[in-house]
Amino acid sequence: MSLQLCDRLYWPGGLTRAFTLSYDDGVMQDIRLVEMMNRYSVKGTFNINSGLLGRKNILSGFRPGEPNVEHFKLDAASLPSLYSGHEVAAHGQYHSSVCGMDSLRVTEEVLSCRRTLEQILHLPVTGYAYAFGSYDETTVEVLKNCGMLYSRTITSTRGFELPQRLLAWDPTCHHDDPDLFRLAETFLSDAPHFSCYSPAKLFYVWGHAYEFDQHDNWDQMETLLSTISGRDDVWYATNGEIASYLQAYQSLVFAADSSFVYNPSCTSVWIGSMFRQLFTEAKPGQVTSLLPPVEM
Repeated sequence: MSLQLCDRLYWPGGLTRAFTLSYDDGVMQDIRLVEMMNRYSVKGTFNINSGLLGRKNILSGFRPGEPNVEHFKLDAASLPSLYSGHEVAAHGQYHSSVCGMDSLRVTEEVLSCRRTLEQILHLPVTGYAYAFGSYDETTVEVLKNCGMLYSRTITSTRGFELPQRLLAWDPTCHHDDPDLFRLAETFLSDAPHFSCYSPAKLFYVWGHAYEFDQHDNWDQMETLLSTISGRDDVWYATNGEIASYLQAYQSLVFAADSSFVYNPSCTSVWIGSMFRQLFTEAKPGQVTSLLPPVEM
C-alpha cells in the first residue's frame, strides 16, 4: 500500500488539462493565425525579433518541392493591437544563434530585444524562445539574469508532462508532427495520465505561421483548434500564464507533515491528489489545510 499526499499541482479551478501555442518570428501570416485563434477562443504566445521588425524577405523551401514563401515581418505599430489577448515574448534581437557566445553578446541579443518590445507594448516581456532552438548553460544563466521567466526549445516531448526547467521548456510537438492528432486525442481522453509530478496535462504546440503557406495546410490548424477548443475541462492559456502559475506552485511552503500549506504568491493555486480528482484551493497570502492523504 501507499499513502499519497494531496500536494500535487492542478490547473486553475482544479482542471487537469491545459493547452497553449507558441509561434515564432512575428510574420504577416500571424494575422490569419491570430484571427483563427480568436475565433476559437484559444490563447498563444508570439515570439518576436525586435531588430528585424518591418523587414521583408522571401524564404526558400527547405524540402524538395516546397514553394518559396513571403517572410514579411510585422512592423512595431501593429504588435499591440494584433496580439491583444495573447502574449508577446522575445526571440532575440536579430534571431541569432546564441549557443557558444560569451555572456556579454548573449545579453545584448536578449536584453535589447526585451527592452524594445517593452517600449512598444508597455508591458513586461519575461518569455523567450531560442532562435533555432540553440542554447547552452551560458545562455540559460544570461536569461535568468535578464529577468526571463521561461524560454522554449524546439525539442518535442510528444507527451504532456509539465516542464521541470522553465528556461529550457520543451514543447509537446510542432504543428507538422505526424502524431499531432493522435496526441490531441490522447490529451482529451480520460485515459489515466501517470506522472509522479502532477495529474495535470499540458499540450504545447509550436511552429511558424509562414509554414502553413509553405505546406498549404492551414486546414490542419483549423481542425486542431476546432478539436481542442470550446471545452470547460481545458485551460486555454499563454506560455507566460502557464509559467507564472507553475512559479506560484513552486513558491508554496508546505508544512513538514503536509497537513497545511502557505501560499506567499498573489495567485490562487489548486493542489490535490495524484490518482483521484480531489483538490483544494490555496488562496494568496493564506495558510490552507490540505486534504488527508489518499490510501492506494
